[in-house]
Amino acid sequence: MKRSIVLAVEKDVQPEGLGGDFEKNARFISDLGFDGADLSIMNLDQVDRRKVKEIIKRYQLAVPAIASGRYFLKHGLSISTSNRDIRKKAMDKVAEFVGFAGELGSNFVIGPVQGEYEKSYEEGFNYMRDSLQECAKFAEKQGVILLIEPMNRFIPAIIRTIGEGVKMVDKVGSTSVRLVADTFHMNIEEKSMTESIKQAKGYIAQMHFCDNDRRAPGQGHIDFHKIAEVLKEIKFEGFVSAEILPEPDPPIAAKLSLELIKSLPY
Repeated sequence: MKRSIVLAVEKDVQPEGLGGDFEKNARFISDLGFDGADLSIMNLDQVDRRKVKEIIKRYQLAVPAIASGRYFLKHGLSISTSNRDIRKKAMDKVAEFVGFAGELGSNFVIGPVQGEYEKSYEEGFNYMRDSLQECAKFAEKQGVILLIEPMNRFIPAIIRTIGEGVKMVDKVGSTSVRLVADTFHMNIEEKSMTESIKQAKGYIAQMHFCDNDRRAPGQGHIDFHKIAEVLKEIKFEGFVSAEILPEPDPPIAAKLSLELIKSLPY
């Protein structure tokens, strides 16, 4: 099982992972035994892309995905809104992130950029589908997968459940669109986390592991051994990434996450 954890690229951004000095954190997780770093980026225009690539290479880390949900929330950008201009701005920004993901051999998470429906769910779903079809054309050229993340009801998102995510992937109809399944969101929205994973065989390209309170996996009540058994059953081959609150402090949270993931029967 390939193991990753979220790192902020910018010093002043605190992600659900490790924030602060990017190179220091990259060195720390590499020494600890992680295989990769999921990058949390707020302002891509202010990021030294060459330096990021150098650091990733120096510490021999893969980059399973880039996430930028805070950017889209801050600027009110959505790919499901009825406002054509806002959708266009959102898609253009997605394309920018996808371009950088292509440089890193990474993927891009479609999280809060999904937005919420305005008049009806069907209308919002269809706008999101159309937007993703356009984004997928560019992603295909870059060799990047757009990872739709089903998110819980307290976060702006059209896709809430794994089943809804599967439906969206089918409707978009591109090999460059798949799912990232997050145990925190699943714990809220899914009737059965393990059954949902089984039903999404072939659709899930990455997993986010964290416990029911968003702390390190193994610190709450989610049964990660059962989840690992199901991932093995469906022959999941992607990264398992710790997307966690850095509590009680970042190093301990990272160590606890790695210990739990390494203990799993897969």
